[in-house]
Amino acid sequence: MEPYAAFDRSGDVKREKHEIRLLGALSGGAVLLYVLLQNVLVGVLMAAGLYQAYRTTPLMQAGVDILLVLLCLLLPFLLLGRPMARISQTANLLPLEAPRSKPDFFLAIPAGVGFCLIANTVSGYLITFISGFGLELSSPDIPMPQGPLGLMASFFRVVVVAAMAEELCFRGVVMNSLRRYGDFFAVSMASLVFALMHCNLIQAPFALIVGFALGYLSILTGTLWTGILIHAVNNTVSLVFSYLLERIDEHAASLLYTAATDLLLAVGAVCFLVLLLRRRRRPAPPAARTASTFGQKVGAFLLNPTMPLAVALMLYYTAQFVKKAG
Repeated sequence: MEPYAAFDRSGDVKREKHEIRLLGALSGGAVLLYVLLQNVLVGVLMAAGLYQAYRTTPLMQAGVDILLVLLCLLLPFLLLGRPMARISQTANLLPLEAPRSKPDFFLAIPAGVGFCLIANTVSGYLITFISGFGLELSSPDIPMPQGPLGLMASFFRVVVVAAMAEELCFRGVVMNSLRRYGDFFAVSMASLVFALMHCNLIQAPFALIVGFALGYLSILTGTLWTGILIHAVNNTVSLVFSYLLERIDEHAASLLYTAATDLLLAVGAVCFLVLLLRRRRRPAPPAARTASTFGQKVGAFLLNPTMPLAVALMLYYTAQFVKKAG
């Protein structure tokens, strides 16, 4: 019987790797479509003589960026998500139902915001470490909104559209299509793609760490609304303090930011501990059983016709935001 069992396992590994390779290729294809559509949109702006206005006018930039997120990011992932769902035999890639447990859901939101603050601190240390090698890191320059209309447009872009679209793409399409092969693997690959898509070393480490927290908490609560709301709250805090920094004394803004983040971090830590205690009292759901090792699955997801090109392209854009200091 043993040779037949070994043969069956080998066949299972081969099948899983083939499926994951297809899912990786489709995920890479979505990234490449995002880059292509983004360049087409920028090309249209340049041909119309509007690119400079887009770069320097906050209200116009907010409007164009909303279009960019919806057409260039969300659309490719949703379109390619349909074959991804068929390959992984996932009935619902975008679980937007009510959470399985409302108490867990309301505990997960502040816990997730706390993880965002921790990720921000870790990213700061990493940036300082990289800077020690004589490198200067930067990120895309986004002009702050002016006036009530500009603030509303920026809020809608950053807090509503970006938070929802990114969660649907990464915690939805990518992560949920991979969960059949193990939750840790699914969260890891979705977080990696999410980080690479930021294309700069200031935001990418933060996105990688936060991606794990958002993925874990979304799985724990059974709904993407968890990640969407955490993402939205984090972006709101960032937007508000960026806005305040330009309008109040820097020292006062720093004190206010420290007090607010310390409070959010303390509340988040308490909520996460309570969440863990609540989870320990319930039996853990059965883990996905896979024949492949974690390394085999990672290799299949990253080594396929499109993902290496997508990763290389993201790293190329990331390099544009790194230069020698001085």
